[in-house]
Amino acid sequence: MRFALATTCWAALEAASAAAAAGLGDGLYSSEQAARGAEAYRATCSSCHALDLRGNSNSPGLRGIGFLFVWEGRSLGEFYTQMRTTMPQESPGSLTEGQYLDILAYILEQNEYPAGDADLANASGELDTVVISTP
Repeated sequence: MRFALATTCWAALEAASAAAAAGLGDGLYSSEQAARGAEAYRATCSSCHALDLRGNSNSPGLRGIGFLFVWEGRSLGEFYTQMRTTMPQESPGSLTEGQYLDILAYILEQNEYPAGDADLANASGELDTVVISTP
């Protein structure tokens, strides 16, 4: 009985550790979602952050060194919350949750994080466990 309980507990700890270890290299978004995000980005974000996501003197870059300078070491959930609560600048929070997630997927794609099979989601705050790091 003790062995079975210990085995069950060990398996649960390994599963929890694997879930917590999910990172940007694990394909957290789909290519289709990034394509939807590209359209939404062009319509609502590019006028400030530029078509190439490099930003300008008034808006931060969302790809490459400019993105990593601000966000590396912070959670993807923090970045997502920042997007949802402050963007677009003229009407923060005006997009749907799906549109924000699609745009986030596009930003991840443009930063060369790999795509996976499923759309990016934020169920139970899962994005808070993903740390932004160099691709």
